[in-house]
Amino acid sequence: MKCARCQFENIPGRDRCIRCNSILGAVGAAIEVYPPRMPAWRKPFRDFMRWLRSHRVAGPRVATDRVRQGLARVGSDPFVGLVVSVVPGLAHLLRRRFREVSLLVLAWVILLASGVFLYGSGIGFLLIGLAIGLHAWIALQFGLFKEIAGFAERIVMTLVIVAVLTLLYRGLPRLLFHGYTGAHTALTIPALNVQAGDYLLVRRMVHAPERLPRGALVLVHPSRFRNSRRDVLDDERTEMVGQVVGLPGETAHIRDRVYVVGEEVLDPARFPVPEWLQGQSWRVDVPVDSYFVSSPYRVMGHGRRLTDDAVQNVSIFAADDIRGRAFMLWWPLSRRGFIE
Repeated sequence: MKCARCQFENIPGRDRCIRCNSILGAVGAAIEVYPPRMPAWRKPFRDFMRWLRSHRVAGPRVATDRVRQGLARVGSDPFVGLVVSVVPGLAHLLRRRFREVSLLVLAWVILLASGVFLYGSGIGFLLIGLAIGLHAWIALQFGLFKEIAGFAERIVMTLVIVAVLTLLYRGLPRLLFHGYTGAHTALTIPALNVQAGDYLLVRRMVHAPERLPRGALVLVHPSRFRNSRRDVLDDERTEMVGQVVGLPGETAHIRDRVYVVGEEVLDPARFPVPEWLQGQSWRVDVPVDSYFVSSPYRVMGHGRRLTDDAVQNVSIFAADDIRGRAFMLWWPLSRRGFIE
């Protein structure tokens, strides 16, 4: 009941104001009390829990309340809340304070979803970076800043949380999507609408297939080349996408800047020859358990004639060294689609 003199909100049923002792109204007047009603959407869940308890499927409600109280006590500690905030807003939800960060969580969802949708581009990485920063801010807002008063300490803690979340964001997709990855390609293949710099989605292969088709885009790991023939090849990338040109048991060479496999002249629009191989005279035999994979490596020592051994060391991959096969062009968005 509000006091007409000082506007203080008093407990219903009092005849005088607690603050100024003014008379509030007639003593003994009837007071109508309207208890809060349960939302309609929660009633089916309440009836279902009652049915479970009546059939002794679920424990008594007291146990449920104890669980809620225990979760609330666990979430009350700022450092524990920081750990629970691996899921943005979860610590606030346990303490029934989710409304405080609901807009921040919504913004985080939008940034993360947009970053994933545009993944492989500069704007995509920027949006994911902003999502990481917002995630850290939500976690720190739970109460850790109240425990750490110094400005420098807050800056250091913020940087630490951002670094930890960056590692988490980097490793989590590998756990959730273990069979998939992505990589940029340096190839330009007009027939497949693939250009240098495109980001491709790759389906990992646990075991090497019996036979890959000619023209397949595959993920290879050329790390062995960084330790051999440094005068010919120097490629610092750990994984790259190449194209299968020569199949096991075939012979590959160049004629008039076009691939020739056996006696078959390959279409340059479907099988483009990298610049470093054009104009060179070489011929390599593909072993029965390997593939000739074409890719624009970064070649050192221009003007030197590439020998058959040099080309074989660079372009021949054992079937077990092929990590996966690209199935979708993910970026740029204008050409997104599955690879035929």
